[in-house]
This record gives sequence, structure tokens and C-alpha cells, in this order.
Amino acid sequence: MWHRCLGHPNSYALQVLLKFGLLGNKNLTFFNNDIVDCASCKLGKSKMLHFPLHKTRTTKPFEVVHTDVWGIAPVISHEHYKYFVIFIDDFTRFTWVYFFRSKSEVFSLFKAFLSLIETQFSAKIIIFQSDSGGEYMSNEIQFFLQSHGIIS
Repeated sequence: MWHRCLGHPNSYALQVLLKFGLLGNKNLTFFNNDIVDCASCKLGKSKMLHFPLHKTRTTKPFEVVHTDVWGIAPVISHEHYKYFVIFIDDFTRFTWVYFFRSKSEVFSLFKAFLSLIETQFSAKIIIFQSDSGGEYMSNEIQFFLQSHGIIS
């Protein structure tokens, strides 16, 4: 019964409820020395190990740019945007967000982002890292990346 709920009162409150028959069955046996034996509680209190540090780090901006596309949004914006794409510089962790209406716009947004990097920062993107989503796997985009010397 208790392993299916999202939360429950502490063990003292549960004992009081059980004592007054407010939990239904007075013969429940989930108490052990005043402690509720709840698998969800044990899991929630368990400690997680920290993420390992990256062994390789970029040494300058735009060596590696990460990207992801999100959408379709559950609520469409006032301007009818349904998606957004993010570009994250691995070195600075600076993030650019572009909103758009159709997935067909991703390529033109990337070209605009690349132009921004080249003109405003006098830099080149070396590695462009995505989750290999369909929006980045077209022959057109792959050819564009290769022709600009960008590793994907």
C-alpha cells in the first residue's frame, strides 16, 4: 500500500493513525521499532555520487558548442513559437536561446548563430555537438558543417 504513494506522514503520525484504526487494518505490520519500512523513503534518502569531473576541458571559447532542440511546447507562445534551440559554449557555458515556429528553421538559426560567432567574436566553431536528432542529421546540414571545417 505505502510503496505506491508519493509521500506519507512520519512514523509517529502513522502509528497514531494505526492505533485509532484510521488506516483501515489494525493488523498492518509495516512498523519495525518505530520506523516505517518504506522502500521509497530509503531510496529518497540515499546518497548519490557526484558526477565525475571531465578529463578533457576546452581551452578557449567555441572549441566545442553543444546544441539541443526542444519542442513542441505544451503551450504555444503569444508569437506562436512552438520550439526553441539552445547553443552552449563549452568553455564559457554561455547559452544562446532561439525561439521558432517550425523545425525546418533550425538550419537557418544555426547559420545565423555561426555568423554571430564569426563576426562578433572572430572565432570559429571547431566541434558542434548534438544528440544526433533529426534536425541535425540532414545531408544539407552535414555538408554545411563539413564545408566549414566543423566536426559534428
